[in-house]
Amino acid sequence: MFLRKIGIFLMICLVGIIGLPLNQANAIDADYFGVNDPLQRYTTDYTTEINQIADSQIQWIRISPEWGRIETAKGVYDTAYLNHLDNMVNQLTAKGVHIVWILCYTAPWASSMPGLPSPDIARYKPANWADWESFVNFITTRYQGEINYWEVWNEQDSSAFWKSSIDDYNTLLQKAYNGVKATDSSNTVLMGGLALSSYGLGTWFDTLMSKGAGNYFDIINYHAYGSSPLLVSKYNGMMDIVNKYSATLGSKPIWITETGYSSMGTNEYQKADYADQVYAMNKRWPNVAKVFWYNYRDTDTSNVKEDNFGLVAKDLSPLKALYHFQALNGAESFFGAQVESALTLFMNTSPADSGVTSYGSYIQISSNKYAYFRLNDQWLYDTNEGLDTTATIEVTYLDSGSGSWQLQYDGQGGAYTTMAKVYIGNTGGWKTQTYTLNDIKFANRQNSYSDFRIYADNNGMKSFSKVTVKKQSNHAKIIFKNVNNYTLMEQFQSSDPTKESYTTVETIGGVEARKISGDNKYFYFQVSDGFARTGDTQLTIKVSYYDSGTDNILIQYNALNAVYKPLQIVKTGSNTWKEAAFTITDANFRNLQNNASDFRIGNYYDGSVEYIRSVEVLK
Repeated sequence: MFLRKIGIFLMICLVGIIGLPLNQANAIDADYFGVNDPLQRYTTDYTTEINQIADSQIQWIRISPEWGRIETAKGVYDTAYLNHLDNMVNQLTAKGVHIVWILCYTAPWASSMPGLPSPDIARYKPANWADWESFVNFITTRYQGEINYWEVWNEQDSSAFWKSSIDDYNTLLQKAYNGVKATDSSNTVLMGGLALSSYGLGTWFDTLMSKGAGNYFDIINYHAYGSSPLLVSKYNGMMDIVNKYSATLGSKPIWITETGYSSMGTNEYQKADYADQVYAMNKRWPNVAKVFWYNYRDTDTSNVKEDNFGLVAKDLSPLKALYHFQALNGAESFFGAQVESALTLFMNTSPADSGVTSYGSYIQISSNKYAYFRLNDQWLYDTNEGLDTTATIEVTYLDSGSGSWQLQYDGQGGAYTTMAKVYIGNTGGWKTQTYTLNDIKFANRQNSYSDFRIYADNNGMKSFSKVTVKKQSNHAKIIFKNVNNYTLMEQFQSSDPTKESYTTVETIGGVEARKISGDNKYFYFQVSDGFARTGDTQLTIKVSYYDSGTDNILIQYNALNAVYKPLQIVKTGSNTWKEAAFTITDANFRNLQNNASDFRIGNYYDGSVEYIRSVEVLK
């Protein structure tokens, strides 16, 4: 989850010993992943939304109040709307949420193409550049000291948002840059986020850079939607231009100010997994400094695709994707004022034997008492039906005083599976104890539906500054069901029985699985490029299969020297479920097989029927 940084050192006195300074617990990437949201559109419940955003520990938001809504005629400003924006900005900044403000779009009265219907009239350059300069000066001055990040337009490489020329955008950008910096030289200017319907050399961005535009923004900015292979292609296309103009672009960070997935109102599981994919992918590129999810909240435009990108629903109820978003680098404790529905990892103080005192940035557990923790079930519940059987728990504690503390977690062997005691060494410093748990259950079986707890012995209070839970990060996996359960890997599934990628769901050996029959049928798998792509040559493929008959099962994978390099599983007719594992050193998962897949499983052209329960790829 995302936790706010604080700069105040807290001193504690424990058992007569002065502890080290305590820092607010922070998810490692709280400053990395922000959100978009059209907060300016809401007039009734935007305060509730801002509070929820802050409770969710989100630190960045991108907004787009339009010029024409602010300045309704030359020199005439909508005071009521500005007051609304002032209140919104004040609330966000008071909560520690940083704002990226998009300077857009041309006010209708200022447009160089008057008389056109909305929104086209606002997509053309201003008729008088002085009007644009005046607006930039007005709005940046109004929020000087509150907003320091200004983006110049949105998707200017798309005719849906910019209908004037590249030269005109270059002028718009330069004048905005000069105005933003004139207001406050410490302000940061973002190039408008590129739509990238086309990308790479010879495209819109390349032409813009050839005109010297690289001198007029501090941050490179583009938008990233689509499949994971497409996201890799867009990044590579951007880097071709960054490298071409390295003199001006080489040292500038890249921000992706829009990425996301529309559930279309039903596919919330896919949206949550897409958040995981986007994070895993972009963290592998060190020059991508920040990523913004589009949107925080489902909208209400009557367009089913546009309205369903949110981490929360229209009524602000959290969706599965919110908890995945928060826990992208682990579900982390927050010891301040907790709102359970907004947190992936929640400290549960309901049990009678809970003995926690919270100090915002840390907690103390009283002697012979517990701190209880519960994970949100939409992120991890009972191994996610076998998808996540392993997790790590990291506990940061103050090594001051004497005695011990102990972790007890909901495991396969019992609700209070107990780890060895951690003895206090009285060094006076903060230490982190890491547990790798290979038998988690996390089915809310501890007191008050908790998943694990920390016990402090009778030798005085114990202090803890952070608790983090992480899922296994080195695997992509599918468990076959009527609706597959998966992470970082998908099966390409056809609903047409005449197609080679058609499979059915059946129960065999007491286990639900997918079945293929016929010599031209395959399970096709596309592994997220965030997990495995070109350069990840050593991988392990694991297959859980039903061992009926004495025929063979065929696996074919993208290799460095072949698109369909074969492996085989030799069955022995035991009529039991078995697992086969193959470690390969020449993988080249570039989505080159049919359906843009990386590997496939078939029946070795021997007419046999095969049943597959799960497939896993490990790094």
